[in-house]
Amino acid sequence: MRILLIVLVISGTVFSSPILLLFQNQAILMNHVKVNGIETFPLPHDWSVMDVLGAESWYTEPGEKVDWEEIVKGRLVEIADTPPDKCEVVSLSPIILKKGTKHYFYNTSLRKWLVFDYSQTRNVEAKLVVKARGEVTVLLQSNGSWKAEYYLFERNLIGNVFLNISNVEKADVFLVSRPMTEEGGRVMFAKSNLVGESFHEEFETNEVKIFHVGEVEDIKKPLTVEFISTSISNIDEYYFYSFGVNEGSFGFQKSTFMKKFKTPTDLPGGTVNVVSKVSGVDLIIGKTQISDIAKDAEIELPIASSWDVRVRGELVEEREYKDLHERSWRVIVQNLKKREVKAKVIIHGRELEIVKSSLKPSKVMSDMIVFELNVPSSSEKTFEFTVKSRW
Repeated sequence: MRILLIVLVISGTVFSSPILLLFQNQAILMNHVKVNGIETFPLPHDWSVMDVLGAESWYTEPGEKVDWEEIVKGRLVEIADTPPDKCEVVSLSPIILKKGTKHYFYNTSLRKWLVFDYSQTRNVEAKLVVKARGEVTVLLQSNGSWKAEYYLFERNLIGNVFLNISNVEKADVFLVSRPMTEEGGRVMFAKSNLVGESFHEEFETNEVKIFHVGEVEDIKKPLTVEFISTSISNIDEYYFYSFGVNEGSFGFQKSTFMKKFKTPTDLPGGTVNVVSKVSGVDLIIGKTQISDIAKDAEIELPIASSWDVRVRGELVEEREYKDLHERSWRVIVQNLKKREVKAKVIIHGRELEIVKSSLKPSKVMSDMIVFELNVPSSSEKTFEFTVKSRW
């Protein structure tokens, strides 16, 4: 049986608030409380008890749901065809709307609204009863998820995270880069005081990354919070095209506009929206997905296709040997823009070996050769190379 072990390292001097551990499909709320004997705690709506660590024993008392059928029975009601324009939704099964003290019960048999006065609308809260002496850790679980959305401006990066969870007053929020449950798996937690105040960034466990968002208050319903806003330096922009060395000649093809930079901090996977000024207005010109990225790692983002910078390839000569190809190529990079651009052309193949080239490649590997060149505005550049490759 495969066991997923997630160890959340907690220092009592650093994390005084409850801890919200938000997976991609579930949420766990960890709260440290002191108990002297037997004490009762209310449970937030839509949360259930996973466990209580350090308790001698514990149990839950379920809340009492409002039985709307019983409430309506015997009451004097008004009958209406439609409810008011603006109402609070109290229940969806059955459908109950509220405005002031007036409640509107939709009767499916009559296809009418039954209107009556009622003041008590909330369910009696469920309760957790704990027997212990000293500090215990209450683990609550609920449905939940998260999604990261980034906005890359010319020299700035803003990151927001959507927290799909509710009924949490305040918590220190951590994002986990995977679903909580998997076949044959289980989750374990441990407390430790081994880590001090230096614990600010991403914490990595076996096959799992945990990102620290920070303390968030008033999570009564799903909300979006900003967790990163930073400047980015040394952004490298270039146009990219690749083809296989064993392909045939091809006419002008679109390139891909790319941006490359080092990440200023750990980034959980999400969507990156690329923003650029067009006629003085910030507009989203591209969108791409990223996986989890560590701090100071290089990230290359494909932004958009471009006809302004295009590439043509001519297969000049071809020779075949017993187990080798030798091919000579002429590559033309055309720049129709009003400024100089950097272009990167990548050649793919198997067991590649450069025989000769008019342009020195920036990288040579057994399966890839990279050529980089600057092309002036409204012009084109040509380079030729001969390469051997395996069948």
